[in-house]
Order: sequence, then C-alpha cells, then structure tokens
Amino acid sequence: MNFEEILKFKLKRVNPFQGLVIDSDTWRDAHEYHRDQQRLHMLAFHDVGIVDGLEISANKPPDLSVIIHPGMAVDPEGNVIIVPETQNYRIQNREKRTIYLIIQFREIPTEPYQPPNGGQPTRILEAYRIQERDTLPKEPYLELCRISFDPADKAIKDGKYQSQIGKNEIDLNFRLIAKQVSAPPVEPVAVQTKIVTPVKESTTPVVETIAIGHAVLGEAARNLHSAGLQNLVKETNRQSGFITSLSENIALDRKINRFVLIYITGNSRFELNAEQQSALSDFLQSGGLIFGEGCNDESAGTSTRGGRDFGLAFNQLATLLKCKLEIVQRGHPLLSACYVFSEVPQGMETAMLLEGGHMIYSGSDYGCSWQGGYKDKPLSRENIRNSLEIGTNIVFYARSLKLTRR
Repeated sequence: MNFEEILKFKLKRVNPFQGLVIDSDTWRDAHEYHRDQQRLHMLAFHDVGIVDGLEISANKPPDLSVIIHPGMAVDPEGNVIIVPETQNYRIQNREKRTIYLIIQFREIPTEPYQPPNGGQPTRILEAYRIQERDTLPKEPYLELCRISFDPADKAIKDGKYQSQIGKNEIDLNFRLIAKQVSAPPVEPVAVQTKIVTPVKESTTPVVETIAIGHAVLGEAARNLHSAGLQNLVKETNRQSGFITSLSENIALDRKINRFVLIYITGNSRFELNAEQQSALSDFLQSGGLIFGEGCNDESAGTSTRGGRDFGLAFNQLATLLKCKLEIVQRGHPLLSACYVFSEVPQGMETAMLLEGGHMIYSGSDYGCSWQGGYKDKPLSRENIRNSLEIGTNIVFYARSLKLTRR
C-alpha cells in the first residue's frame, strides 16, 4: 500500500453517551477503529515484509516438500501475520512451470459458539494461508519463495548460490524483507585483548552484536593473528549496522555457542579430543561458522610447512564434522556478502578459499594480511584492503547463516 492509499484511511470511532444502544454494529465499529489504527501505524511508521523468520528450506531427506519455519510478517494492508510453528508444505503442481509460494492474512470464525451447539462463532482467529500459485495474486500477499519446477526431478533442493538458482532449487531472491529501524552508530571501545560493546543507558536502542571467538591450536603463540583480527573488527564496525566483538584465546567447549564466528588458526598440525569435536559439531548445528587458516610467517617462529600442516589438520577436522569443503567460485555469496569480488582475492599467499557445511578454510593467510603482512614482507595497500574486505564478507556471511537458524 502506497502513501496515497494510506491517506484514504477513514478513522471513525464510537461517540459514547448515556443511553447509547450497544448493538453488534456499535461493537464492530468500536473494535474496527482500533484495528485500523494499528494497521495505519504499521504502514506509516514501520515497513511491509517479513520481519523475522519464515525461512524456507528443503525437506531432509529431499522430496517434493519444503519446510516453512516460524516467523512474523506484515502484509501490504498492515495486517500482522504470525506463524508460530514449523510447517511442512508439499508441492502439488506436477507441470513444468514457475511456482510461487505465498502467505496471506486470513480471518477464521471460531469457537466458542452461541448457542453452544451449532450457533454463531463468537471469536475471529487472525491466521494465515499458505498457497502455491502459478501467477502472483492481485490481493495482498507476501512471497515466501519461488521455484522453477521441473517434474522430472523428484526433489526440491536448497539453492546452493542464490545468485545462480537452478531447476527445483528454492529461490529466495524475491522475498520482501521489512527494513529494521536503524540504531545510531556506536563507536567500539578500544581494548588490549577484547573488543566489547559499550554499555548504554536503557533508553538507548539495542544494537546487534556479532561475537567472534579466536582460538589458536597447536604450538603457535597465543597471540597469533590477534592484531590482524582486531583490525578486521574495526573495519567491520565501520561498514555495518551492528557491533562486532572479539574474544581471544577461547576454549573449544560448550560455551562457544554464544559466538557467531569462530576463527581458528595455528602454524602446525593439531588434534582435538572427542569433547572439543562434539562442542564444534553442536556449534555448527546452531548456525555458527568456523573459519580456519594457517600462518606461514617464518619470523613468528613458523616452519615453511607450518601453514600447510595446519591446513591438512583443519581439513581432516572438517571431514570429522561432516563438512565437505569445496572451492569458492564466482557467484558464491562469500564474494558479495558486503563487498563484491569477481574471484577470491590474494592475501599473503596464493588466493585459496574453501567452504562447505558452515566451515571455511583459507590458504591465503589473511590473518597476517590484516596486520600489514610479514615483518620482512610488507603488503601493498591494495592487497591489505582486499584482505580486509573479504574478511568483512566472511563476518557478514556468518551473520546471515546465524540469522537463518533463529
């Protein structure tokens, strides 16, 4: 609904006086006034679209069903739609065409009835309808997803890259997301080993915090890549509407689920015990992202094979955690989460980035790039900038994964 249509709202409320007859029309007018006020408020001061949740994912194991997760939305008429429970929707179409999965606000007369047996419903349930269509409706709706359906394939799949949607993959590019009210920028507090969100009075709008955990494995010094990570946090805070916080030298235990991203580094092989592996597995299931890369800085006491040995151990860890790492290619959301890249940029080493199952491995040693390069091998300004920008993309990507699981 555009602004001109909003101006056509006619707000009429009941004028109470002694002796006023309270019949069904009077009662209806009194309540419709408050409903119209709420709808007008939603349209004029907030935004239409999906407010939170309502993610769409393929069924597991894949079939012709999709999972609609709980969430809330505001439709183009200002009606609030709430889906309180997960829904499993089975695609009914059997022809080759584009399918639009939409949600619409609906009112359902419900109990108690008057008289009790077969009488008039005395309540109206504000509910919703999920519908599969081959054309978009003219009445108010919100699109959940669309699918270029081919009956030859007997399964609906998640879109691997939303920029390159294939047949029978869930296309989320046309979902209308309600814009959030932006909070005023808050400058991060400078600290020695941890960057924290500054404490504000209770009247200050709550600013989203993206928590990053830093873990050094193997025989490397505990401050490996610390300076680089702090530079990345500063860069991310300058480019986002949220605050990024950093906790260093964290233990890989059950408390790690408070983080959105865990950055693991080292300069030698490492092994994790069963409890640590279980904690990381739970972290991945919660929607967290693990980003690992080795260090090849010989001036920091690293052997020429240190970074490579770390990489082999990290890839073995990915296998144990059932994550299949694949080369990040053009079109991957990591290359456009904030800044746009046509290919993976070079860091201290040759550009290499692998991703899969909420795990990322970098062979580029961006950690050293974020702090200007090795002591005996400083980087160019362009290389440092590219490394910080791809690092920012990784933080944004981790945030998007975590939001999907909420």
